[in-house]
Amino acid sequence: MIVRVYIISILVTWGLPTFGQDKDPIRREINQIIKYETTINYKQTPGFIVGMIDNDTSFIFPFGSRSLHDKTLLAKDDIFEIGGITKIFTALLLEKMKKEYQIDFNASINNYLPVKNPSFENCTIDRLLTHTSGLPKLPPGWGLVEKDAQDPYANFTQQDLEDFYQSYDLKPTPANQFLYSHLNYVMLEWIIENITHLSYNEVFNKYFSGNFIMNTTRLPTVPGYNRNMTEIKPWSSIAFGGSIGLKSSLDELMKAAYYFLYSNDAAFKDLLAIKEVIIRKEKGFTGIGFQVIPVAKDQNMYFHTGRTDGHYAFIALAPETHTAVVILANSATGADILGTSILRMMNKSWRRKS
Repeated sequence: MIVRVYIISILVTWGLPTFGQDKDPIRREINQIIKYETTINYKQTPGFIVGMIDNDTSFIFPFGSRSLHDKTLLAKDDIFEIGGITKIFTALLLEKMKKEYQIDFNASINNYLPVKNPSFENCTIDRLLTHTSGLPKLPPGWGLVEKDAQDPYANFTQQDLEDFYQSYDLKPTPANQFLYSHLNYVMLEWIIENITHLSYNEVFNKYFSGNFIMNTTRLPTVPGYNRNMTEIKPWSSIAFGGSIGLKSSLDELMKAAYYFLYSNDAAFKDLLAIKEVIIRKEKGFTGIGFQVIPVAKDQNMYFHTGRTDGHYAFIALAPETHTAVVILANSATGADILGTSILRMMNKSWRRKS
C-alpha cells in the first residue's frame, strides 16, 4: 500500500485554473455542468474547489474566490468544516479498532458503554453505523439545549448525552429501516472514547496520523457564509465531534478517496459493504458511513455530503472505475448537484466499464 500511494503521488497531475478562455478541456466540461445542470450562484457561494481522481491521475480546479473580500483562489490545503462527512471517518475508525479491541458490531451497544438502557438491548454498533437504529436525528427537547443558533452543538455536554441515553425509550424498529441520525454517530463517538479511555482526536491520531491530518479542534482557514451571506463562526462541539465535527482540506479528502479506491486495508474495504434498507417506504441501499446509489449494473456510487452554517462538503466514489470527486465550498448553499454530475461525466453517464 505504501508503495502504491507513493507511485500515485508521483503520477498526480494538478489541473490549474485558466483565465480568460478555458483552454483546459476538463475545466470546460465542468463549466458546462455548472451552467446547465446546477443552480450555483457566485453571489451565494463565493468560491469552491473541485478535486477529481481518475485512476492514477488527479485534477484540482478552484472556482470563484476565497471570500467576499479576498479574490484569490482557494487552495488544496485550505481547511474547511466537513460536517456530516465526519461520519465516514468515525466508521473507518471503528473498523480499524475492531480487531485490537475485539469489538462485535452485532452485539448490543450496552456492552460498550458505562451505563445501560434495556430499551437499547437490540441496538448494535452495526445499526448505528448504517442508520438503522431508529434513533431520531437529534435528542428530544433540542431547542432547550441549543443556546446559540450559530453554534448549535456547542452546549450539548457529555452529561446531556448520558442523561439522554439513560432516559430515552428506544422503540423497536425493523433492522433494515433507514433513518439518518446525527445521534447514531454521537453514540459511536462515546463508544470509541469509553473503550479506549482516550479522546476522539487522540484515537483518530493513533490510527491515522500516517494517512490523514484532520481533527475536530483545528480552525478553518476559509471564511464561511450562511444563506444570508453573513460571515459565520465555525461550529464547536463537545459530544458531536464524531458526527459533524472534523475539519479537513481537499488534499486530505482526496488522499482518503485514494485509500478507498486502492487500499487493501480491510477497514477501507469493509466500509464499501452494501446493506439493503427501506428509505421512506422505498427500497434503497446504504454503506457503512457512506450512502449508496446503484448507478449501473454492478456499479455503485458511494457518497456523503456535509453542511455546516458556513461550509459545504461533498465526496463521492465509483470504486469499480477508480474515479472520485471531492468538493469544498465556502458557503452553506454549497455546490448543488455539481459533484454527482462531475462523477457521472467522468463515467460517461455510467457507461464506463471497470
